[in-house]
Amino acid sequence: MNEINNTSDFYKWFETISSKLGNREVSFKKIFKYLDSQPDPIIIVETGCLRVKDNFLDGQSTLLFDKYVLSRGAQSKVYTVDINPDSTKVCKQVVSENVEITTGDSVRYLNSITNNFLKNKTKVSMFYLDSFDVDWRYPYPSAAHHLKELVAINRLLNEDTLVVVDDSPAVGNLTQNENQSTQPWKILSSPSPPPTIGGKGFLVHEYASHVGAKLVFSHYQAAWNKFNK
Repeated sequence: MNEINNTSDFYKWFETISSKLGNREVSFKKIFKYLDSQPDPIIIVETGCLRVKDNFLDGQSTLLFDKYVLSRGAQSKVYTVDINPDSTKVCKQVVSENVEITTGDSVRYLNSITNNFLKNKTKVSMFYLDSFDVDWRYPYPSAAHHLKELVAINRLLNEDTLVVVDDSPAVGNLTQNENQSTQPWKILSSPSPPPTIGGKGFLVHEYASHVGAKLVFSHYQAAWNKFNK
């Protein structure tokens, strides 16, 4: 399908590629269903654009968002930033003119776009944060960067703004089961802490919990809203 004029067209296209999304399939479906409930225009701000054409296991989020906003009217738009010029070059070759692509540091970019959006009274439907590759054995640098991004956009967050962080599966303390034929691992119970959000989003989740934001879903990606109620 080449032309997308409405959400029905979008979902027909999405069904042709959704199985290629791997761990992200479920959460992308929830993202778009959430955006379906939001008024036009849909404004999406993304950090970390697509970097390899047709590599859907890597997400292809910029392409997905581009297709979705095309289904939501002429005023809907995607803004994306990536520090790697090779990535933004590839992205420009894949997406439509509905995507504004910037090469630069994501925190500085978000601070700048926040000032512009506040001045122009632009309402953002979703922030999708995915700009700093995570080291799963030492996620702190990536998690800290995504927390900086959240700080940069905080003034734009309203009750309905969805904030999604990629690469943020739940983590917990595990122990081996005695009967490993049925379930090799089990989650340790108290006094061990319960599972929580890990990866890129774990510090965002710590902050969200403290300010009473709502965890909308937790899969390979995690999402929150109601930061500023």
